Amino acid sequence: MRAIRFASVTLSMLLAVPVWAAAPAYRIIDRIKIGDGRFDYAVFDDSTNRVYMSRSFTTTVIDVKTNKVSQLDSAANGHMTLPIPGTSLAVVPRAQGMELPIPRDTPGMIRIVDLKTDSVVADLPAGINPDGAVYDPFSKLVFVMNHLSGDSTVVDPVKHAVVATIPVGGTLEFPASDGAGKVFVNVQDQNRIGVIDVKSMKVLGYYPLAGCQAPTGLAYIPGERLLVSACGNGVAKIISADTDNEVASPAIGRGPDAVKYDPIRHVVLIPSGRDGELDIIALADSSNISVVQRLPTQVGCRTGVVDPNTGRFYAVASRPGPVLAGGGRAAPLPGSFEVLVIAP
Repeated sequence: MRAIRFASVTLSMLLAVPVWAAAPAYRIIDRIKIGDGRFDYAVFDDSTNRVYMSRSFTTTVIDVKTNKVSQLDSAANGHMTLPIPGTSLAVVPRAQGMELPIPRDTPGMIRIVDLKTDSVVADLPAGINPDGAVYDPFSKLVFVMNHLSGDSTVVDPVKHAVVATIPVGGTLEFPASDGAGKVFVNVQDQNRIGVIDVKSMKVLGYYPLAGCQAPTGLAYIPGERLLVSACGNGVAKIISADTDNEVASPAIGRGPDAVKYDPIRHVVLIPSGRDGELDIIALADSSNISVVQRLPTQVGCRTGVVDPNTGRFYAVASRPGPVLAGGGRAAPLPGSFEVLVIAP
């Protein structure tokens, strides 16, 4: 067993042996070819066994039973395609003209689409650059986080209406709901988590993330009532959702943009695009929360989603082209986009 081979290196790794033994080992088992284009959040729809991956000019749809790829054109140019439980609807936060350079003060929109008919149901006003969103089962509303205007647009997806706008402040990233009256959101430029009260539609306060820079992905762990936040400087902050006390601070790869929780295997999966790795954090032993595997993926592979039924993780990847003069970010190679299927 890998943990035992390296047990003599450090005491901390020796202590991690029981966690390694309990956690599954992940590997890349398949690569699904997809079209070129920018990508953002991925969402799994348990009711249809489909993965929705937002792209520049469409939403890529993968049937996880067959690996068949299709597309949802009504949800093009969005940051996320978020299915609404019990309906055929999805909420799509969209930045106006996202595929082109646009002024930073240009408002975006929130599109509601019908997943069965691939049609637009409604377009609603939003703040500047609507980004992450979460469905809150407590209120049956969707909280969309406007990345640049620092507020949350709250949408009733069934009534196709904006019901509130909540000032949060800062640059907002991914939100998470506890399903019991609170919504949390990473405030990227302030290195903290905003806490929203669903009933009053107001911010209750903020949880500081000491030692965290530029938090992006966020997940809520219901059994332990924990929050897991991925920080751009190569660390994950695990804190109490009730008290903001830090529980653990494991090292992860740099450049993460998602945190996904698998409730069956009780692990958190964090893809990091800058280092090209998928970090798996075991939560089974609350006294020894740690990274139990660092799986090499590809540089730029920074987001994805888990199918909790099989434990498979679906991550978008592409190969970078030549390094640009002056050290700018290399554009992806045309024809290199694919979805990595990573299984325990």
